[in-house]
Amino acid sequence: MDILDTRENLNAMVLKHEQQIKDLATHLLELKQLVTPMMEFKRREWVGLTEDEILDIVGRAGAGYPAVVPPYTRDLFKKIEDKLREKNG
Repeated sequence: MDILDTRENLNAMVLKHEQQIKDLATHLLELKQLVTPMMEFKRREWVGLTEDEILDIVGRAGAGYPAVVPPYTRDLFKKIEDKLREKNG
């Protein structure tokens, strides 16, 4: 095998590997586009329930419930929120 054949073989190998690298880069960009929204979702800050949301759940005044959230009810909801926060990290 002479030096020209060797050079041509090397050039062919380089071109083949360049295309493989381009294909891999394209694939990685596609994966990034799929994964990025999931990562953004995970970065959301925890938001607890408001007093009004708790009242909507347990019932409002006039239905036998007070107009404000009693401390024991708020404590119960806080414990539930804390456990959910812990589980969902």
